Amino acid sequence: MRTFKNNLDIDFQTNASLNKEVLDHVIIGAGFAGICMGIKLLAEQCDSFVILEKEAGVGGTWYKNTYPGAACDVPSHFYCYSFEPNPNWSMVYSSQQEIQTYIQKCADKYNVTPKIRLKSAVYSAHFDDNSGFWIIHLETGERFVARHLIIGSGGLNTPSIPDLPGLDRFKGDAFHTAKWPANIQFGNKNIVVIGSAASAVQAVPEIAKTANQVTMFQRTPNYVAPRDNKAYSDKDKAAFGRSGLRRRLTRWGYFWRFDGLLFPIFKKKSSFRTRATKIILGHMRGIIKDPLLREKLTPDYELGCKRILISDDFYPALNRENVSVITDGIEQITENGVQDKTGKHHPADCIVLATGFSLHDQMTSLDIRGVKGRQLTDIWQDRPAAYRGAQVAGFPNLFFVTGPNTGAGSTSIVFMIEAQIHYIMQCLKKTGQDKLLDVKPEAVEAHNKTIQKDLDGMVWSTGCKSWYKSADGFNYTLYPHRASKFRSERRRVKRSDFTLTERIKSR
Repeated sequence: MRTFKNNLDIDFQTNASLNKEVLDHVIIGAGFAGICMGIKLLAEQCDSFVILEKEAGVGGTWYKNTYPGAACDVPSHFYCYSFEPNPNWSMVYSSQQEIQTYIQKCADKYNVTPKIRLKSAVYSAHFDDNSGFWIIHLETGERFVARHLIIGSGGLNTPSIPDLPGLDRFKGDAFHTAKWPANIQFGNKNIVVIGSAASAVQAVPEIAKTANQVTMFQRTPNYVAPRDNKAYSDKDKAAFGRSGLRRRLTRWGYFWRFDGLLFPIFKKKSSFRTRATKIILGHMRGIIKDPLLREKLTPDYELGCKRILISDDFYPALNRENVSVITDGIEQITENGVQDKTGKHHPADCIVLATGFSLHDQMTSLDIRGVKGRQLTDIWQDRPAAYRGAQVAGFPNLFFVTGPNTGAGSTSIVFMIEAQIHYIMQCLKKTGQDKLLDVKPEAVEAHNKTIQKDLDGMVWSTGCKSWYKSADGFNYTLYPHRASKFRSERRRVKRSDFTLTERIKSR
Protein backbone atom coordinates (compact mmCIF):
# COMPACT_ATOMS: atom_id res chain seq x y z
CA MET A 1 0.00 0.00 0.00
CA ARG A 2 1.29 3.42 -0.95
CA THR A 3 2.03 5.74 1.97
CA PHE A 4 2.64 9.45 2.26
CA LYS A 5 4.11 11.56 5.01
CA ASN A 6 1.46 13.45 6.93
CA ASN A 7 3.23 16.79 6.66
CA LEU A 8 4.06 19.36 4.02
CA ASP A 9 7.83 19.12 4.16
CA ILE A 10 7.93 22.88 3.53
CA ASP A 11 9.18 25.64 5.77
CA PHE A 12 6.23 27.97 6.10
CA GLN A 13 8.34 30.88 7.38
CA THR A 14 11.01 30.90 4.68
CA ASN A 15 9.09 29.79 1.61
CA ALA A 16 7.35 32.97 0.54
CA SER A 17 5.85 31.34 -2.54
CA LEU A 18 3.88 28.78 -0.53
CA ASN A 19 0.74 30.89 -0.27
CA LYS A 20 0.51 30.86 -4.06
CA GLU A 21 0.49 27.07 -4.01
CA VAL A 22 -2.13 26.65 -1.28
CA LEU A 23 -5.69 26.54 -2.60
CA ASP A 24 -8.64 27.69 -0.58
CA HIS A 25 -10.64 24.62 -1.58
CA VAL A 26 -10.17 21.21 -3.14
CA ILE A 27 -13.42 19.61 -4.31
CA ILE A 28 -13.59 15.90 -5.10
CA GLY A 29 -16.09 14.91 -7.78
CA ALA A 30 -17.51 16.69 -10.85
CA GLY A 31 -21.12 15.54 -10.69
CA PHE A 32 -24.12 17.56 -9.53
CA ALA A 33 -22.51 18.20 -6.12
CA GLY A 34 -19.03 19.22 -7.25
CA ILE A 35 -20.25 21.46 -10.08
CA CYS A 36 -22.79 23.18 -7.80
CA MET A 37 -20.07 23.76 -5.19
CA GLY A 38 -17.87 25.36 -7.84
CA ILE A 39 -20.70 27.58 -9.06
CA LYS A 40 -21.44 28.83 -5.54
CA LEU A 41 -17.77 29.54 -4.81
CA LEU A 42 -17.39 31.58 -7.97
CA ALA A 43 -20.57 33.48 -7.09
CA GLU A 44 -18.79 34.55 -3.89
CA GLN A 45 -15.75 35.72 -5.89
CA CYS A 46 -13.66 32.75 -4.74
CA ASP A 47 -11.66 31.23 -7.58
CA SER A 48 -8.91 29.55 -5.54
CA PHE A 49 -10.13 25.99 -5.96
CA VAL A 50 -9.88 22.91 -8.12
CA ILE A 51 -12.38 20.13 -8.82
CA LEU A 52 -10.75 16.71 -9.05
CA GLU A 53 -12.64 14.14 -11.11
CA LYS A 54 -11.40 10.58 -11.61
CA GLU A 55 -13.38 9.98 -14.80
CA ALA A 56 -12.66 11.38 -18.27
CA GLY A 57 -15.78 13.56 -18.27
CA VAL A 58 -18.17 15.62 -16.17
CA GLY A 59 -21.40 14.26 -14.72
CA GLY A 60 -20.56 11.75 -11.99
CA THR A 61 -23.23 9.04 -11.93
CA TRP A 62 -24.64 10.40 -15.19
CA TYR A 63 -21.29 10.13 -16.93
CA LYS A 64 -20.55 6.58 -15.82
CA ASN A 65 -23.93 4.86 -16.22
CA THR A 66 -24.46 4.55 -19.96
CA TYR A 67 -26.38 1.27 -20.02
CA PRO A 68 -29.41 1.16 -22.33
CA GLY A 69 -32.50 2.68 -20.75
CA ALA A 70 -30.57 4.62 -18.08
CA ALA A 71 -32.75 7.49 -16.90
CA CYS A 72 -33.76 9.40 -13.79
CA ASP A 73 -36.74 8.49 -11.61
CA VAL A 74 -37.33 12.12 -10.60
CA PRO A 75 -39.06 14.48 -13.07
CA SER A 76 -36.57 16.54 -15.06
CA HIS A 77 -37.93 19.94 -14.04
CA PHE A 78 -37.18 19.03 -10.42
CA TYR A 79 -34.00 17.08 -11.10
CA CYS A 80 -31.95 20.15 -11.96
CA TYR A 81 -30.49 23.18 -10.20
CA SER A 82 -33.09 25.63 -8.91
CA PHE A 83 -31.01 28.52 -10.27
CA GLU A 84 -30.62 26.96 -13.72
CA PRO A 85 -33.96 25.60 -14.97
CA ASN A 86 -33.95 23.93 -18.35
CA PRO A 87 -37.00 24.64 -20.54
CA ASN A 88 -35.83 22.16 -23.17
CA TRP A 89 -36.07 18.82 -21.36
CA SER A 90 -37.24 16.30 -23.94
CA MET A 91 -39.15 14.06 -21.52
CA VAL A 92 -40.85 14.28 -18.15
CA TYR A 93 -38.16 11.83 -16.98
CA SER A 94 -34.97 12.45 -18.91
CA SER A 95 -32.32 10.02 -20.07
CA GLN A 96 -28.76 9.66 -18.84
CA GLN A 97 -27.25 11.40 -21.83
CA GLU A 98 -29.53 14.44 -21.52
CA ILE A 99 -28.79 14.84 -17.81
CA GLN A 100 -25.03 14.52 -18.36
CA THR A 101 -25.23 17.15 -21.11
CA TYR A 102 -27.14 19.46 -18.75
CA ILE A 103 -24.43 19.17 -16.06
CA GLN A 104 -21.70 19.90 -18.62
CA LYS A 105 -23.60 22.93 -19.92
CA CYS A 106 -23.93 24.27 -16.38
CA ALA A 107 -20.20 23.84 -15.81
CA ASP A 108 -19.51 25.74 -19.03
CA LYS A 109 -22.05 28.50 -18.49
CA TYR A 110 -20.87 29.33 -14.97
CA ASN A 111 -17.19 29.08 -15.94
CA VAL A 112 -16.51 26.09 -13.70
CA THR A 113 -15.07 23.93 -16.49
CA PRO A 114 -11.57 25.53 -16.32
CA LYS A 115 -11.42 24.51 -12.66
CA ILE A 116 -11.99 20.82 -13.38
CA ARG A 117 -9.13 18.32 -13.53
CA LEU A 118 -10.32 15.16 -15.30
CA LYS A 119 -8.63 11.77 -14.91
CA SER A 120 -7.45 12.94 -11.50
CA ALA A 121 -8.34 10.17 -9.06
CA VAL A 122 -7.65 11.05 -5.43
CA TYR A 123 -5.69 8.47 -3.48
CA SER A 124 -5.56 10.06 -0.02
CA ALA A 125 -6.35 13.21 1.91
CA HIS A 126 -4.51 13.93 5.17
CA PHE A 127 -4.89 16.81 7.61
CA ASP A 128 -1.50 18.27 8.53
CA ASP A 129 -1.40 19.01 12.26
CA ASN A 130 1.54 21.39 11.92
CA SER A 131 0.05 23.69 9.31
CA GLY A 132 -3.69 23.13 9.54
CA PHE A 133 -3.92 22.41 5.81
CA TRP A 134 -5.31 19.42 3.96
CA ILE A 135 -2.86 17.52 1.76
CA ILE A 136 -4.47 15.69 -1.13
CA HIS A 137 -2.52 13.08 -3.08
CA LEU A 138 -3.60 11.85 -6.52
CA GLU A 139 -2.95 8.39 -7.87
CA THR A 140 -0.65 10.04 -10.41
CA GLY A 141 1.62 11.16 -7.55
CA GLU A 142 0.58 14.82 -7.80
CA ARG A 143 -0.23 16.72 -4.63
CA PHE A 144 -2.58 19.56 -3.75
CA VAL A 145 -2.62 21.58 -0.54
CA ALA A 146 -5.84 23.28 0.57
CA ARG A 147 -7.45 25.13 3.43
CA HIS A 148 -10.71 23.22 2.95
CA LEU A 149 -11.56 19.80 1.53
CA ILE A 150 -15.06 19.25 0.12
CA ILE A 151 -16.13 15.75 -0.91
CA GLY A 152 -18.86 15.75 -3.53
CA SER A 153 -18.31 12.33 -5.04
CA GLY A 154 -21.80 11.05 -4.27
CA GLY A 155 -22.98 7.61 -3.22
CA LEU A 156 -23.79 5.79 -6.47
CA ASN A 157 -20.17 5.56 -7.46
CA THR A 158 -18.62 2.28 -6.34
CA PRO A 159 -20.22 -0.77 -8.04
CA SER A 160 -21.28 -3.63 -5.80
CA ILE A 161 -19.78 -6.80 -7.28
CA PRO A 162 -21.23 -10.02 -5.83
CA ASP A 163 -18.99 -12.93 -4.97
CA LEU A 164 -20.17 -15.42 -7.58
CA PRO A 165 -18.31 -18.75 -7.74
CA GLY A 166 -16.80 -19.28 -11.15
CA LEU A 167 -17.30 -15.77 -12.51
CA ASP A 168 -13.60 -15.57 -13.36
CA ARG A 169 -13.85 -18.58 -15.68
CA PHE A 170 -16.78 -17.34 -17.73
CA LYS A 171 -15.64 -17.09 -21.36
CA GLY A 172 -18.16 -14.52 -22.55
CA ASP A 173 -18.50 -10.82 -21.75
CA ALA A 174 -19.27 -10.04 -18.10
CA PHE A 175 -19.60 -6.51 -16.74
CA HIS A 176 -21.43 -4.26 -14.27
CA THR A 177 -24.05 -1.85 -15.60
CA ALA A 178 -21.86 1.06 -14.39
CA LYS A 179 -19.07 -0.14 -16.69
CA TRP A 180 -21.04 -0.66 -19.86
CA PRO A 181 -18.85 -1.50 -22.88
CA ALA A 182 -19.13 0.82 -25.84
CA ASN A 183 -20.79 -0.59 -28.96
CA ILE A 184 -21.73 -3.95 -27.45
CA GLN A 185 -24.48 -5.74 -29.37
CA PHE A 186 -26.97 -8.34 -28.10
CA GLY A 187 -28.50 -9.53 -31.37
CA ASN A 188 -29.13 -13.30 -31.34
CA LYS A 189 -27.30 -13.69 -28.03
CA ASN A 190 -28.35 -15.25 -24.73
CA ILE A 191 -28.05 -12.67 -21.95
CA VAL A 192 -28.12 -13.35 -18.22
CA VAL A 193 -28.94 -10.33 -16.05
CA ILE A 194 -28.07 -10.75 -12.38
CA GLY A 195 -30.22 -8.42 -10.29
CA SER A 196 -33.74 -7.08 -10.63
CA ALA A 197 -33.68 -3.60 -9.07
CA ALA A 198 -33.23 -0.09 -10.47
CA SER A 199 -30.70 -0.67 -13.27
CA ALA A 200 -32.25 -4.00 -14.31
CA VAL A 201 -35.71 -2.46 -14.49
CA GLN A 202 -34.36 0.04 -17.00
CA ALA A 203 -31.94 -2.18 -18.93
CA VAL A 204 -33.88 -5.44 -19.33
CA PRO A 205 -36.62 -3.98 -21.60
CA GLU A 206 -33.96 -2.53 -23.92
CA ILE A 207 -31.82 -5.68 -23.98
CA ALA A 208 -34.87 -7.86 -24.68
CA LYS A 209 -35.63 -5.96 -27.90
CA THR A 210 -32.70 -7.59 -29.72
CA ALA A 211 -31.44 -10.50 -27.60
CA ASN A 212 -32.30 -14.11 -28.36
CA GLN A 213 -33.02 -14.81 -24.69
CA VAL A 214 -32.85 -12.71 -21.51
CA THR A 215 -32.70 -14.56 -18.21
CA MET A 216 -33.04 -12.29 -15.18
CA PHE A 217 -31.96 -13.66 -11.79
CA GLN A 218 -34.06 -12.06 -9.08
CA ARG A 219 -33.18 -12.36 -5.41
CA THR A 220 -35.94 -10.11 -4.05
CA PRO A 221 -38.97 -8.75 -5.92
CA ASN A 222 -39.50 -4.99 -6.03
CA TYR A 223 -42.46 -2.67 -6.05
CA VAL A 224 -42.51 -1.10 -9.53
CA ALA A 225 -44.92 1.80 -9.97
CA PRO A 226 -45.91 3.20 -13.39
CA ARG A 227 -43.65 6.01 -14.59
CA ASP A 228 -46.22 7.66 -16.89
CA ASN A 229 -43.41 9.20 -18.90
CA LYS A 230 -44.11 11.36 -21.91
CA ALA A 231 -42.29 13.58 -24.35
CA TYR A 232 -42.53 17.36 -24.18
CA SER A 233 -43.70 18.87 -27.46
CA ASP A 234 -42.05 21.86 -29.10
CA LYS A 235 -45.01 23.88 -27.88
CA ASP A 236 -44.39 22.75 -24.30
CA LYS A 237 -40.72 23.67 -24.49
CA ALA A 238 -41.51 27.07 -25.96
CA ALA A 239 -43.98 27.74 -23.16
CA PHE A 240 -41.40 26.79 -20.51
CA GLY A 241 -38.87 29.02 -22.26
CA ARG A 242 -41.18 32.04 -22.29
CA SER A 243 -42.52 31.76 -18.78
CA GLY A 244 -40.30 31.72 -15.72
CA LEU A 245 -43.48 31.50 -13.65
CA ARG A 246 -44.46 28.28 -15.40
CA ARG A 247 -41.04 26.77 -14.72
CA ARG A 248 -41.19 27.73 -11.05
CA LEU A 249 -44.74 26.47 -10.59
CA THR A 250 -43.88 23.16 -12.27
CA ARG A 251 -40.84 22.72 -10.06
CA TRP A 252 -42.64 23.56 -6.84
CA GLY A 253 -45.57 21.41 -7.88
CA TYR A 254 -43.24 18.41 -7.99
CA PHE A 255 -41.59 19.44 -4.74
CA TRP A 256 -44.85 19.56 -2.77
CA ARG A 257 -46.14 16.43 -4.47
CA PHE A 258 -43.12 14.54 -3.15
CA ASP A 259 -42.89 16.29 0.21
CA GLY A 260 -46.60 16.35 0.94
CA LEU A 261 -48.01 13.26 -0.78
CA LEU A 262 -45.16 10.79 -1.24
CA PHE A 263 -43.31 11.25 2.05
CA PRO A 264 -46.16 9.86 4.25
CA ILE A 265 -45.75 6.50 2.49
CA PHE A 266 -42.43 6.09 4.29
CA LYS A 267 -43.88 6.49 7.77
CA LYS A 268 -44.04 3.17 9.62
CA LYS A 269 -47.71 3.77 10.38
CA SER A 270 -49.34 4.92 7.16
CA SER A 271 -52.82 4.23 5.83
CA PHE A 272 -51.73 5.95 2.62
CA ARG A 273 -49.10 3.26 2.10
CA THR A 274 -51.79 0.58 2.28
CA ARG A 275 -53.71 2.26 -0.55
CA ALA A 276 -50.54 2.86 -2.58
CA THR A 277 -49.55 -0.81 -2.19
CA LYS A 278 -52.88 -1.96 -3.63
CA ILE A 279 -52.50 0.42 -6.58
CA ILE A 280 -48.94 -0.68 -7.41
CA LEU A 281 -49.64 -4.40 -7.06
CA GLY A 282 -52.83 -3.95 -9.05
CA HIS A 283 -50.77 -2.33 -11.80
CA MET A 284 -48.45 -5.34 -11.90
CA ARG A 285 -51.28 -7.88 -11.88
CA GLY A 286 -53.05 -6.01 -14.66
CA ILE A 287 -50.03 -6.51 -16.94
CA ILE A 288 -48.57 -9.86 -15.82
CA LYS A 289 -51.02 -12.62 -16.78
CA ASP A 290 -48.95 -15.66 -15.74
CA PRO A 291 -49.93 -16.51 -12.13
CA LEU A 292 -46.54 -18.07 -11.38
CA LEU A 293 -44.72 -14.98 -12.61
CA ARG A 294 -47.10 -12.79 -10.58
CA GLU A 295 -46.14 -14.73 -7.48
CA LYS A 296 -42.44 -14.25 -8.20
CA LEU A 297 -42.93 -10.50 -8.63
CA THR A 298 -44.98 -9.94 -5.47
CA PRO A 299 -42.89 -8.54 -2.57
CA ASP A 300 -43.36 -9.91 0.94
CA TYR A 301 -42.25 -6.70 2.68
CA GLU A 302 -43.75 -3.26 3.23
CA LEU A 303 -43.88 -0.81 0.34
CA GLY A 304 -40.99 1.63 0.69
CA CYS A 305 -38.78 -0.56 2.85
CA LYS A 306 -36.64 -0.99 -0.26
CA ARG A 307 -36.41 1.60 -3.00
CA ILE A 308 -39.68 2.04 -4.92
CA LEU A 309 -38.96 1.70 -8.63
CA ILE A 310 -40.83 3.25 -11.53
CA SER A 311 -41.16 1.97 -15.09
CA ASP A 312 -43.62 1.83 -17.97
CA ASP A 313 -41.96 -0.99 -19.88
CA PHE A 314 -40.46 -3.41 -17.31
CA TYR A 315 -43.54 -5.55 -16.71
CA PRO A 316 -44.46 -5.67 -20.42
CA ALA A 317 -40.90 -6.84 -21.13
CA LEU A 318 -41.30 -9.71 -18.65
CA ASN A 319 -44.31 -10.90 -20.67
CA ARG A 320 -42.11 -11.43 -23.73
CA GLU A 321 -41.42 -15.02 -24.80
CA ASN A 322 -37.67 -14.36 -24.82
CA VAL A 323 -37.57 -13.16 -21.19
CA SER A 324 -37.60 -15.38 -18.09
CA VAL A 325 -37.33 -14.62 -14.38
CA ILE A 326 -35.35 -17.04 -12.19
CA THR A 327 -35.71 -16.93 -8.41
CA ASP A 328 -33.84 -20.15 -7.51
CA GLY A 329 -30.54 -18.45 -6.74
CA ILE A 330 -27.11 -18.96 -8.32
CA GLU A 331 -25.03 -22.02 -7.56
CA GLN A 332 -22.12 -21.14 -9.83
CA ILE A 333 -21.00 -19.48 -13.04
CA THR A 334 -19.75 -21.89 -15.68
CA GLU A 335 -17.64 -21.25 -18.76
CA ASN A 336 -20.74 -20.70 -20.86
CA GLY A 337 -23.58 -19.84 -18.53
CA VAL A 338 -25.10 -19.83 -15.06
CA GLN A 339 -26.20 -22.82 -13.01
CA ASP A 340 -28.99 -22.13 -10.54
CA LYS A 341 -29.41 -23.88 -7.19
CA THR A 342 -31.81 -26.46 -8.62
CA GLY A 343 -29.03 -27.63 -10.93
CA LYS A 344 -30.53 -26.13 -14.09
CA HIS A 345 -28.04 -24.54 -16.46
CA HIS A 346 -28.86 -21.26 -18.24
CA PRO A 347 -26.63 -20.66 -21.30
CA ALA A 348 -25.15 -17.18 -21.62
CA ASP A 349 -23.07 -15.33 -24.16
CA CYS A 350 -23.00 -12.33 -21.84
CA ILE A 351 -23.55 -11.71 -18.10
CA VAL A 352 -24.77 -8.28 -16.97
CA LEU A 353 -24.30 -7.48 -13.28
CA ALA A 354 -27.21 -5.20 -12.40
CA THR A 355 -26.22 -5.37 -8.74
CA GLY A 356 -26.21 -1.72 -7.75
CA PHE A 357 -23.68 0.18 -5.69
CA SER A 358 -22.01 -0.06 -2.29
CA LEU A 359 -22.51 3.21 -0.45
CA HIS A 360 -20.33 2.08 2.44
CA ASP A 361 -17.46 1.15 0.13
CA GLN A 362 -17.78 4.54 -1.54
CA MET A 363 -17.73 6.39 1.78
CA THR A 364 -14.61 4.56 2.88
CA SER A 365 -12.87 4.33 -0.51
CA LEU A 366 -10.45 7.19 0.20
CA ASP A 367 -7.67 7.17 2.77
CA ILE A 368 -8.84 10.20 4.77
CA ARG A 369 -6.97 11.06 7.97
CA GLY A 370 -7.78 13.83 10.39
CA VAL A 371 -6.15 15.25 13.50
CA LYS A 372 -3.23 13.12 14.75
CA GLY A 373 -3.56 10.87 11.70
CA ARG A 374 -6.82 9.26 12.79
CA GLN A 375 -8.39 7.36 9.88
CA LEU A 376 -11.99 7.98 8.93
CA THR A 377 -12.44 4.27 8.19
CA ASP A 378 -11.58 3.48 11.82
CA ILE A 379 -14.24 5.90 13.04
CA TRP A 380 -16.96 4.81 10.64
CA GLN A 381 -16.29 1.07 10.23
CA ASP A 382 -19.83 -0.31 9.68
CA ARG A 383 -21.63 2.74 11.07
CA PRO A 384 -20.87 5.93 9.12
CA ALA A 385 -22.21 9.00 10.89
CA ALA A 386 -21.71 12.74 10.50
CA TYR A 387 -23.08 15.98 11.86
CA ARG A 388 -25.83 17.06 9.45
CA GLY A 389 -24.31 14.58 7.04
CA ALA A 390 -21.45 17.01 6.46
CA GLN A 391 -18.85 16.96 9.25
CA VAL A 392 -16.95 14.52 11.45
CA ALA A 393 -15.26 15.47 14.73
CA GLY A 394 -11.47 15.59 14.46
CA PHE A 395 -11.55 16.44 10.75
CA PRO A 396 -11.53 20.26 10.69
CA ASN A 397 -12.48 22.08 7.48
CA LEU A 398 -13.61 18.82 5.86
CA PHE A 399 -17.13 18.75 4.43
CA PHE A 400 -19.26 16.07 2.76
CA VAL A 401 -21.99 17.19 0.37
CA THR A 402 -23.87 13.88 0.36
CA GLY A 403 -22.52 12.28 3.51
CA PRO A 404 -24.27 9.85 5.87
CA ASN A 405 -28.05 10.21 6.21
CA THR A 406 -28.51 12.78 3.47
CA GLY A 407 -30.20 10.34 1.08
CA ALA A 408 -33.48 11.39 -0.45
CA GLY A 409 -36.23 8.84 0.08
CA SER A 410 -38.94 11.03 -1.38
CA THR A 411 -37.44 13.98 -3.21
CA SER A 412 -34.75 15.07 -5.64
CA ILE A 413 -31.16 14.57 -4.49
CA VAL A 414 -30.31 17.78 -6.37
CA PHE A 415 -32.57 19.66 -3.96
CA MET A 416 -30.72 18.07 -1.03
CA ILE A 417 -27.35 18.94 -2.59
CA GLU A 418 -28.27 22.61 -2.92
CA ALA A 419 -29.45 22.75 0.70
CA GLN A 420 -26.26 21.07 1.92
CA ILE A 421 -24.02 23.36 -0.12
CA HIS A 422 -25.83 26.40 1.31
CA TYR A 423 -24.89 25.07 4.75
CA ILE A 424 -21.28 24.40 3.74
CA MET A 425 -20.99 27.93 2.35
CA GLN A 426 -22.07 29.30 5.74
CA CYS A 427 -19.32 27.24 7.37
CA LEU A 428 -16.73 28.53 4.90
CA LYS A 429 -17.66 32.10 5.77
CA LYS A 430 -16.91 31.28 9.41
CA THR A 431 -13.45 29.90 8.66
CA GLY A 432 -12.23 32.35 6.04
CA GLN A 433 -8.57 31.72 5.24
CA ASP A 434 -7.13 31.58 8.73
CA LYS A 435 -9.48 29.50 10.90
CA LEU A 436 -10.28 25.87 11.52
CA LEU A 437 -13.87 24.76 12.10
CA ASP A 438 -14.27 21.44 13.90
CA VAL A 439 -17.57 19.97 15.04
CA LYS A 440 -17.72 18.87 18.68
CA PRO A 441 -17.97 15.09 19.28
CA GLU A 442 -20.99 15.54 21.53
CA ALA A 443 -22.77 17.45 18.75
CA VAL A 444 -22.16 14.61 16.30
CA GLU A 445 -23.38 12.07 18.84
CA ALA A 446 -26.53 14.04 19.71
CA HIS A 447 -27.37 14.67 16.06
CA ASN A 448 -27.05 11.03 15.06
CA LYS A 449 -28.86 9.76 18.14
CA THR A 450 -31.83 11.85 17.03
CA ILE A 451 -31.50 10.70 13.40
CA GLN A 452 -31.46 7.01 14.36
CA LYS A 453 -34.38 7.45 16.76
CA ASP A 454 -36.44 9.12 14.05
CA LEU A 455 -35.48 6.41 11.55
CA ASP A 456 -37.11 3.86 13.86
CA GLY A 457 -40.44 5.40 12.93
CA MET A 458 -39.90 4.90 9.21
CA VAL A 459 -40.76 1.96 6.97
CA TRP A 460 -37.05 1.41 6.23
CA SER A 461 -36.70 -0.14 9.69
CA THR A 462 -39.44 -2.76 9.22
CA GLY A 463 -37.06 -5.61 8.53
CA CYS A 464 -36.27 -5.96 4.84
CA LYS A 465 -32.68 -6.07 3.62
CA SER A 466 -31.64 -3.12 1.50
CA TRP A 467 -28.61 -1.12 0.42
CA TYR A 468 -29.82 1.59 2.79
CA LYS A 469 -28.51 -0.35 5.80
CA SER A 470 -25.48 -2.18 7.14
CA ALA A 471 -25.58 -5.90 7.89
CA ASP A 472 -26.73 -5.22 11.45
CA GLY A 473 -29.57 -2.96 10.30
CA PHE A 474 -27.95 0.44 10.92
CA ASN A 475 -29.33 2.97 8.42
CA TYR A 476 -26.56 5.37 7.44
CA THR A 477 -28.10 6.38 4.14
CA LEU A 478 -31.47 8.07 4.43
CA TYR A 479 -32.78 11.23 6.04
CA PRO A 480 -35.93 10.49 8.09
CA HIS A 481 -37.85 13.74 7.52
CA ARG A 482 -39.30 15.86 4.76
CA ALA A 483 -36.98 17.69 2.38
CA SER A 484 -38.36 21.00 3.63
CA LYS A 485 -37.04 20.21 7.13
CA PHE A 486 -33.66 19.18 5.71
CA ARG A 487 -33.39 22.58 4.07
CA SER A 488 -34.53 24.55 7.11
CA GLU A 489 -32.02 22.74 9.36
CA ARG A 490 -29.22 23.88 7.09
CA ARG A 491 -30.05 27.54 6.75
CA ARG A 492 -27.68 28.53 9.55
CA VAL A 493 -24.64 27.24 11.43
CA LYS A 494 -25.22 26.48 15.10
CA ARG A 495 -22.05 28.06 16.47
CA SER A 496 -22.23 26.30 19.86
CA ASP A 497 -21.76 22.92 18.13
CA PHE A 498 -18.26 23.84 16.94
CA THR A 499 -14.82 24.92 17.96
CA LEU A 500 -13.32 27.70 15.85
CA THR A 501 -9.57 28.14 16.20
CA GLU A 502 -6.79 30.01 14.44
CA ARG A 503 -4.76 28.04 11.94
CA ILE A 504 -1.08 27.76 12.94
CA LYS A 505 0.79 30.00 10.51
CA SER A 506 4.25 28.65 11.18
CA ARG A 507 5.99 25.77 12.87
